[in-house]
Amino acid sequence: MLNFKIDRLSVWEKLQETTEPIIMYGTGNGADKVVDIFEKLNIKLSGITASSGFVRERFFRGLPVKPLEYFEDKYDEFTIVITFGTSIPDVMNNIFNIAEKHRVLVPCVPVIGKDIFDRAFIISHIKEINLAHSLLADDFSRKIFEGYVNFQFGGRIELLKEIETPECEIYENVLKFKQAESFIDIGAYRGDTVEKFVKQAKGSYRKIIAAEPDYKTYQKLIKNCENLSNFTGVNAAITASDGEIGFSSLAGRQSAVGGENMIKSLSLHTLCKDSEPTFIKIDSEGCELEIIKGGEEVIRNFKPKMNIAAYHKSEDIFKLPILINAINPEYKIHLRHHPYIPAWDTLFYCV
Repeated sequence: MLNFKIDRLSVWEKLQETTEPIIMYGTGNGADKVVDIFEKLNIKLSGITASSGFVRERFFRGLPVKPLEYFEDKYDEFTIVITFGTSIPDVMNNIFNIAEKHRVLVPCVPVIGKDIFDRAFIISHIKEINLAHSLLADDFSRKIFEGYVNFQFGGRIELLKEIETPECEIYENVLKFKQAESFIDIGAYRGDTVEKFVKQAKGSYRKIIAAEPDYKTYQKLIKNCENLSNFTGVNAAITASDGEIGFSSLAGRQSAVGGENMIKSLSLHTLCKDSEPTFIKIDSEGCELEIIKGGEEVIRNFKPKMNIAAYHKSEDIFKLPILINAINPEYKIHLRHHPYIPAWDTLFYCV
């Protein structure tokens, strides 16, 4: 058994049991994944809705996309499943407002991989989940871990509000940057986290190395950071080892390792060969575990502060803290979930 409480039923079991019509809100990649699972589990989908600007005259998976008001007029009661991701405050507030009027569930599918957080997944990994929970630094992080696992399993959207924190809190209470920090940004995108780092470091730092594998995005990164001193951009995928790796460029944040185009790959050890990093951010679309393995020496010898995405694969929430602790048990591992639907932007902060 888990050493904390979760819902009696998984979100998929709840949807199998309901007698209410099920209305899907969202028509992107996540929605496709959810519909595929619905078909395997014989869950009937009764309709599709979307935000007002995305309804239009169109179909998704054989059903017309209708405004929410259409279903409110048609049915007395129904269940809404959220199948897209957002951190836009107005969109999130709209979803939470809908949840005050209707039953809203979030059937979670991983960004990368196929393992869903269902009952079989919990049973298969129960020892690892309990171990990861015990490795966290404080009760607050354990509360967030419990809420995250319960949300992934049970899909209740109200759990997200119970565990979310503003990003500024972690800088004030955990990271606490000092002068002359040396920052390694893996998955730098267009430079948004570089900008946050510079702001939090109050413009005083020793070095910034920012790695971004997608070439078009890398060019925007360089453009956005051209006025920074002691900045180095690296156009490569950071993985477990040096060489080349297949890469799929799907425009911006959807780009990921795995594809026909071969690009340069580097290990974290190689990336840091001329630097002694004090802070490393790893947000690399499911490659986090491999990156850490390729940087064991760096993590063991320098013990840099780390910010690591915990949500791309279902197993990241327990495999990442277990690996970090095995490499350097001196780390205090904190967990935070910043505002996002579903539970994306759930991050480990290690100090």
